[in-house]
Amino acid sequence: MLKAISPLLLFTVLFLAISLSSVRQKGSTFDECSHIPAGYTYVALGDFRMNPEHPPLIKLLSGIPLRFLHPRVETNDAEWKSSNQWQFGSKFLYEWNDADQMIFWGRVPIILLSLLLGICVYFCAWDLYGWKAGCVALTLYLFNPDLLAHGQLVTTDLGLAFFMFVAVYAFYRALRRLTLWNAVLACLAVGLTLVTKFSGILIFPMLALVGVAFAFSPTPINFLLPRKESARRPIKSPRGKLVASAALVVATALVSSIIIWACYGFRYRISPDPEVSRTLKWEHYWEKDGQAYEIARITRPLRLVPEAYTYGFLYALESTEKRIAFLSGDYSLQGWWYYFIVTFFVKTPIPLILMILLGCLFIRRYGAGLAAEAMLLLPVGFYWLVALTSNLNIGHRHLLPIYPFLIVFASKVARAFDEARQQRALVVACAILLAWNIAEAAFIYPHFLGYFNEIAGGPSGGYHWLVDSNLDWGQDLKGLAKYRREHPDEPFYLSYFGTGKPEFYGIQGQFLPGFNLEMTRERLVPFSRVTSGATVAVSATNLQCVYLRNQQVPGIEQFMQRLKSMRPVANIGYSIFIYRIP
Repeated sequence: MLKAISPLLLFTVLFLAISLSSVRQKGSTFDECSHIPAGYTYVALGDFRMNPEHPPLIKLLSGIPLRFLHPRVETNDAEWKSSNQWQFGSKFLYEWNDADQMIFWGRVPIILLSLLLGICVYFCAWDLYGWKAGCVALTLYLFNPDLLAHGQLVTTDLGLAFFMFVAVYAFYRALRRLTLWNAVLACLAVGLTLVTKFSGILIFPMLALVGVAFAFSPTPINFLLPRKESARRPIKSPRGKLVASAALVVATALVSSIIIWACYGFRYRISPDPEVSRTLKWEHYWEKDGQAYEIARITRPLRLVPEAYTYGFLYALESTEKRIAFLSGDYSLQGWWYYFIVTFFVKTPIPLILMILLGCLFIRRYGAGLAAEAMLLLPVGFYWLVALTSNLNIGHRHLLPIYPFLIVFASKVARAFDEARQQRALVVACAILLAWNIAEAAFIYPHFLGYFNEIAGGPSGGYHWLVDSNLDWGQDLKGLAKYRREHPDEPFYLSYFGTGKPEFYGIQGQFLPGFNLEMTRERLVPFSRVTSGATVAVSATNLQCVYLRNQQVPGIEQFMQRLKSMRPVANIGYSIFIYRIP
């Protein structure tokens, strides 16, 4: 027992120390301005009008601790009545309440969810490859900058990674040993995946692939009767295993329907106020082409799922059709088929990539069999296939669900430690890679979102490759405020990308056009008014003119090109660059 618990205790202490200390140093990211206030209104008011484009689970979890803080919320406000999630969220955080308090406590449940994911990765690796592999997996997880970054944010990416991994692993365990408990766990995990993110629907083809691979593997299904654990009925034939797998998938779908309704309080309408339902623009979606829209139009009158779930799914589906994206100096509305290949190789720590390659090389020597390896690799392969055909190229975070599978897969090389004399070179290589991985996370602390590996030239060169949620999500206003306190007398201009409030953190100066909620305010000054000797702070996303071009803001491209030709005098969290105009 001590052998099992000791690594978990150390992991828990280190993970909480890293997460809780770094989370206080960062302001809200772009989407949290909407997600955190929406979560509170879900919990406190039972109203789902805000942020329908994402299912409610992560926001519900975030809203639970806020309930005990009794924050102020104005339901008579015009932004609430018009369902303007961004302006309502800004008022909730920065005008009616203490934003730092709301953001910190809203993030705590996500940190705990990330902690649980690490524990699940540990037990999965131990189950497949042994205790040492579990410890290696735990180390790779703990010091993964992407998981540390998104494991602190009230967004859906870490939640999807957690529930998708648990769902696949629970499904595999249920096939290996089909007990009532294992089946229920698989059903619950699948249902929670669907109420975490709409792309969670991919869990069903993943389970189907794992089920087929299991059916044609030599591993039997040991079926244990609910009341008589000793009565084993192994299913060995491929046909029998296919039938059992299909039955389990159907069971997960049925239970998922109940979980979806439960998350919306078993109410069909999006809000207790019927007027909100009447404002939903269904006709906009019925006019669009596509099988998904047609199916939704036909099934909506049947009320198979809550109104908010259907509407949110259509909202999210439309957002994937066309979205401006940036990759290594290029811009596109349709994206690039290789976008996520590039993000993987510049955002993933090189030691983890090498560990994955070693896992491939030693799959026959140290692998856990066809069924187990398929359980890890088929979901990753299918997810990659979907990602490579997606037009939504706005963030490496969308690849987050593959990392728990890859970390467990890579951990198999820990079996070399049991053959230290015969595999001395491999043992030394693994030790060096693990130390390298730890050093990567230590070096980037607490700016985990800004991590880029050596292929990209490190975090300081990341903005040449990717911006937006890959690097600059508006999180570094606190760091900028510290810089301003240290340089209070400099004439100061800011072009900010994000939904935070610079004034909340005491940042005073002139505000240049940027991509934020204050774009239309009258005190924005044109770029032509920036004087010689002034200090200019600009978010990396604005520096690359991703969402703002000359058509929207005349002169922005020329101004940003001028800044890029200069050397910044400071770099805040790798996401905000500070220049002094000559």
